[in-house]
Amino acid sequence: MNEAPHPDLQRALALSADMLQAGRRGDWAGASALQAECDRLLRQAPINAAGLMALRQLQLDQAALLELAAQVHRMVSENLARHHVNHRAVSAYLDAADPG
Repeated sequence: MNEAPHPDLQRALALSADMLQAGRRGDWAGASALQAECDRLLRQAPINAAGLMALRQLQLDQAALLELAAQVHRMVSENLARHHVNHRAVSAYLDAADPG
């Protein structure tokens, strides 16, 4: 018998793929907005044998999304650190230039 995953699970898988695409575009607000519906569908969907393969794909999508988020987090952290160093350098320059 060739069963298909439950429709809720199929929809959650589609949402997961949409979240990954949103993350690749840098649309983190869009990716976040889809997460609650995806979670809700996953909690209520019964899992059959075909659903296990769908869950594996969903797991791969979510891992890729987490890796993208980690990359963005590292970039933001590096930029913030550079900004902080630049700010200290400008502050030191201004303090040194102040005759009073």
